[in-house]
Amino acid sequence: MRLGMLGAAWIGPMGVIEPAREIDGVELTAVAARDPGRARAYADEHGIPRVFDSYEALVASEDVDAIYNPLPNSHHALWTIAALEAGKPVLLEKPFTANAEEARRVAEVAERTGLVVMEAFHWRFHPQAARAIQLVGEGAVGEITHVEAAMIFPSMHGPDDIRYRYDLAGGALMDTGSYALSNLRVFGELDVVRAEAVEMAPDVDQRTTAELRYRDGDATASVVSAFTGIDQKVELDTTEAIDIDALAADFRAEVVVSGTDGKLHIDNPLAPMWGQGLTLTDADGATVLHEAAEQVATYTCQLRDFRACVEDGGPNLYPPSESIKTMELIDAVYQAAGLPVRQGIG
Repeated sequence: MRLGMLGAAWIGPMGVIEPAREIDGVELTAVAARDPGRARAYADEHGIPRVFDSYEALVASEDVDAIYNPLPNSHHALWTIAALEAGKPVLLEKPFTANAEEARRVAEVAERTGLVVMEAFHWRFHPQAARAIQLVGEGAVGEITHVEAAMIFPSMHGPDDIRYRYDLAGGALMDTGSYALSNLRVFGELDVVRAEAVEMAPDVDQRTTAELRYRDGDATASVVSAFTGIDQKVELDTTEAIDIDALAADFRAEVVVSGTDGKLHIDNPLAPMWGQGLTLTDADGATVLHEAAEQVATYTCQLRDFRACVEDGGPNLYPPSESIKTMELIDAVYQAAGLPVRQGIG
């Protein structure tokens, strides 16, 4: 599968470049960016064979089989639909689109064309996610009473980054919060009870918290999503691994599933290979199970599943039908917090 990437994105090395080198049957063969010179420099740095001068040219090329779309959130729907109309399946970075209405439009085109669109919630493709869902489903914590999800990330990009711009559909909830809400949703569908946001710029949230309730039963949920250190840009060499220790002080990623019989603590569900795994405690707080996470990168699991879904008819763990529900929840949290729903460009 010859994969083409839209944009010279910083996530590229983790998201597809390194994983493609580990997976038989996948090759990242092309990149395009708004600035062709930047695309050429990026291709040279990462060993990508071909550079296109525009997104349109890459999407239309017969030498590209599938598209990886890590463009700004505001551009997700437009270019995913363009790729589908050109006959290309898409691995689409989270959040799926700028809002739920756009998500429904993408889903309609995917249904009509019969092509795969997979949202890149990379955590969902790691074996630890399936194991956590299995444990809770088998009653390891008893009946669920509350689920807490926290995703707090240190800023790695500086105050002018696309993640912090409303015109590009940015905000903490769209980035860290989309992960947290997708974590909550594996245990059932939710409604928003209340939400609050701290703005870093007009209509752009630096921190959002929400209280929610599961539709089936009496279980509740809570979520916190935030960026920290916005005024400090962490310089990262995209050819090297992120220095986890340097960022750890401002990083929090966890899910705690509380039930009538105990708790399941999921440490770093975002990147299990860097976390402490799953810890199950009983009603008295005693540890009854601890499982370390399999040491395989989430992005590798994700790209492997994408290839299998496209070429072998394998399952799509995050299809548009799921993405719509996550985007509906994101929209609802923004509205409850008194902030406008994000908007796309087309």
